[in-house]
Amino acid sequence: MGKIKPFLLSLSLLFSGSAIGQQWDFLSWYQIRVGGELTKKLSMSVEQQVRLFDNSTKLDQTFTELGFGYDLPKGFEIDLAYRFSWNQEKDGTFINRHRYNFDVSYSEKFWKLKGKVRARIQHRPSPSLFNERLEPEDSPVYFRLNGDVVYRKLGDWTPGVEFEAFFRLDDPNNLGATTFRYKVTLDYNLPKRSELGLFYMLETEHSGQTPEYYSVVGLKYAYEWKRPKKKKKKTDKE
Repeated sequence: MGKIKPFLLSLSLLFSGSAIGQQWDFLSWYQIRVGGELTKKLSMSVEQQVRLFDNSTKLDQTFTELGFGYDLPKGFEIDLAYRFSWNQEKDGTFINRHRYNFDVSYSEKFWKLKGKVRARIQHRPSPSLFNERLEPEDSPVYFRLNGDVVYRKLGDWTPGVEFEAFFRLDDPNNLGATTFRYKVTLDYNLPKRSELGLFYMLETEHSGQTPEYYSVVGLKYAYEWKRPKKKKKKTDKE
């Protein structure tokens, strides 16, 4: 016992020393998504999500997102999404916010893996024109580059890894990559085109003077509807 106490003390000092000049938080995200094909090439999805912060004890935001996707030849796809959210501001008040994004992605299967690369332009306007003039920080425009790989040959289980970088486009003081996300995912196929997923993500943000680090644990459920097949018209034979 006498040897364990100095070890625990040294370990606590190590972590406290590494946290100097940094900000850490533990977040949890909960997501429900419903989507599917409208036509052979056009798809639609609706997503509801709740995000907690401050060691997952307080509500950070909740949002509803509506998205449309269109399949292009040779593995390409374009997507357009609109998000209506209820966000907590720095002063603790909650306000409604809007966000929209446009994506271009490419996916490819190789060996037992499936890879996908996505480029996104994202903008969240200020709540009003007045705020946009005085607080340009409140109306960011980002270019986001995302890549993920999943393993497809474990039956109902699908593990994967993902990386994403955020590039600020509208702020001359923060041009370039400001935020990075590193994610590990595990999805499980449920009956009737449903899926349950877990993930852990580390997010690092370097836009301010003090680096910010977030550990995120997420739980998600998804349901995909099946596009009904057109019934063939019966013809009477004389």
